[in-house]
Amino acid sequence: MKMLSMIIKKNVRKSGTQQFRFSANKIILSGIAMMMVISGLSIKAQDAGYSQFFSAPTYYNPGYVGLTLGMKTRMNFRKMYNNIPGDNYTYNLSMDIADRNIPGSGGIGVIFNQNREGLGYIKSMTAGFMPAVRIPLSHSAIIQVGALAAIVTREIDWDGMVFPDQLDPRWGNIGPSSFITPSSNKVIYPDFSFGTVFQFTGNNVVGTIGAAAHHLMEPNQSFLNVNAPLARRYVGHFDLIINVEDYEGYYTKTRSFKVNPGIMYQNQAGMHIFNLGVNMYMSHIYLGVWYRNEVLEFGDYSNLTFLAGLHFDFSENTRMKLLYSYDMAIHSSHNFTGPTHEMSLIFEFDDISFFRANEIRGMGSSNRQFSPLECSPF
Repeated sequence: MKMLSMIIKKNVRKSGTQQFRFSANKIILSGIAMMMVISGLSIKAQDAGYSQFFSAPTYYNPGYVGLTLGMKTRMNFRKMYNNIPGDNYTYNLSMDIADRNIPGSGGIGVIFNQNREGLGYIKSMTAGFMPAVRIPLSHSAIIQVGALAAIVTREIDWDGMVFPDQLDPRWGNIGPSSFITPSSNKVIYPDFSFGTVFQFTGNNVVGTIGAAAHHLMEPNQSFLNVNAPLARRYVGHFDLIINVEDYEGYYTKTRSFKVNPGIMYQNQAGMHIFNLGVNMYMSHIYLGVWYRNEVLEFGDYSNLTFLAGLHFDFSENTRMKLLYSYDMAIHSSHNFTGPTHEMSLIFEFDDISFFRANEIRGMGSSNRQFSPLECSPF
């Protein structure tokens, strides 16, 4: 939940003394937030998101698992609201591997995600398994269908909370609260997602269209004996990779120039998020700019994201990508939260697979010519 990150503040010192001062507005906001948590009123929460959603594709759509040959390892880190004290960050680690020697196999993958909210008082951890099935349509078009089965653990630190009856308009936090801490500070539940990807190529263009639905069972994430379902999240995306200049080999000086425009839409709990922008690649350098608009019932929030990165080729089949992005609010009224920083580290190993063709010929498999879609396009 984003709302807790901006309304609970504790242990604020002034002039080197132990006196705590809170404004009337902060007292009201803290009281409202805690009453909502305690009483089980309807709270609309959204999943953590990444500005570099294209660097965490399996997080948004499990249909991406095994989309191209080899093994992919992706690590993502996002630090939000840098002007606000606290640990508003998200980690994501995903690994997936493809193997075309088994008929119908897209690939399998695993994903781990940790999200800390507020001042770190609420922590979520997800561990999941992702299988995918590949359906070739032609030499230049395929469909992949993937799923996610995960276990989610959410924890809350009741002792770190500041409750309304602890606050004084002049002195701030003045003593213990009468709130009786619940016996439960952890909730564990299963979670399931589903996604599909259609990819095609032709005339130096690779296009990808996909859709996914997350939290299919809308699991109850309440710490108390109330029903607080996690709303389903729907994702739709489309992008094109346009190869302007051909790649002429690993040892040559000429490198390809590619342009990657795209758009992604998300809907969860009445919140609509639109991402629209473009990435470019030339001479081992990535540059990009993206616009994001978050449309809620009570207002619009727009951000610009600037991206820069490096591409390192270790061999024809092994490479590393390092990407950094900087988020800034367009409207000055929202700048009080500060910028958001995000880092992604990606390793790709094209020659790693589960089986070799000669190991499974007894299963009816044979050597096949792979389509152009087997290579990582960007």
